[in-house]
Amino acid sequence: MSNVPPPALLASSNPQETEMLSSMLAAAPLQQQKQMLGERLFPLIQKLKDDMAAKITGMLLEMDNSELLLLLESPESLTAKVEEVVQVLKLSKTTTKAGGKESLHPNNFLSAEVAVN
Repeated sequence: MSNVPPPALLASSNPQETEMLSSMLAAAPLQQQKQMLGERLFPLIQKLKDDMAAKITGMLLEMDNSELLLLLESPESLTAKVEEVVQVLKLSKTTTKAGGKESLHPNNFLSAEVAVN
């Protein structure tokens, strides 16, 4: 049996679908909320950065659910956030390779702000 989300949860920036997702999230436990958001975000992120989609999705899922909903509603904001995560990952790899002694956790670099036009 497959864990394919219902059509309403597939990638779309349709405000009605996002509203429906918000209602479904409100009725679900936290872990299930993150699962639902991840299933919605992953295909969008995969289109942008196929080779890093799982890692990026996991990092974004540490954000607040309201911010994740804003990313789902705004392709421009999602693209900007994905690029921000990619830069953080590159910076993290560079510091690690350089033998930096500071502890870099990629999520410490993610800004909480989401620009929505």
